[in-house]
Amino acid sequence: MPLGTSLSVRVFGETLSFTGGEYLGLLGSLLIATTLVTLAWALASVVGTPSATFAQLGRRKWRWVAALVVLASMGDATAALVALYYLIRVRPRVNEATRVRRGPTT
Repeated sequence: MPLGTSLSVRVFGETLSFTGGEYLGLLGSLLIATTLVTLAWALASVVGTPSATFAQLGRRKWRWVAALVVLASMGDATAALVALYYLIRVRPRVNEATRVRRGPTT
């Protein structure tokens, strides 16, 4: 793209506009790719974790799956924030609870 052009991309129902040339377009593409990877990682983590682990923490697995799938399918940018919250705040607790259930490794 020549310098001075703009790029508008519609992702998850939101229109992202980038101006300023190829570097900004590349930055927008990286932002979109990062969002998709974050959502996929969070969803894979939730689906791969046993429901009993969530119950042990007083949480419901189906709520996390529903929140991620519904928000992502509606095109809501909040889905990325929910995925980040899960990965930063909830997933470490889930992993710790999983380790406790399995017992110490030798």
